[in-house]
Amino acid sequence: MNDWKSTEWQERTWQKPSRYWIRDEIEEIIKEESIDRTRFGEYSKFRYDKIIRRFYYTFCDYQNFTPSVIPLEHYHMHLRQNLECECIAGFLRSCNWITYLEEIRNEIPESADKCFLILSEGWVYEGCPEEIRKVLSETDGWLDDFIILSNKFEWFVIHDDIAECAFLYRRNCAK
Repeated sequence: MNDWKSTEWQERTWQKPSRYWIRDEIEEIIKEESIDRTRFGEYSKFRYDKIIRRFYYTFCDYQNFTPSVIPLEHYHMHLRQNLECECIAGFLRSCNWITYLEEIRNEIPESADKCFLILSEGWVYEGCPEEIRKVLSETDGWLDDFIILSNKFEWFVIHDDIAECAFLYRRNCAK
């Protein structure tokens, strides 16, 4: 988003709990950038839990880790041992947010039609990889960790805000 655009929504956002701030920002990005909602949009609120649970039971070590104890942004610290893992992007290599997101986008398989975007605050979006990259590139500081997840639950990319890097994880059957 450009600085000259309306900031009225930002003033209203401060009145809400902080977990809503990134959601409001993404909604504004969708509007201001005229992003086609068939190519990127918030996933059904009634089905968020289904996606997060399926992610958890597909990729996390659920025998040794209970999700109700630890927030979503710490799930990556409790993944199954048999996942393939590769560091695909980092700020030390790219030095800026746009290049970093392009590195992530380049690692998403070409066959990926739509993916899920799960934010550490618990919001779930569904969209095409290019629109996900475009929306993320316009965020302005309220974004923490996020996961880009294959809609077939074969792989995911996780951005770790503290480590400032992204990892691609694959199930062994998703080569």
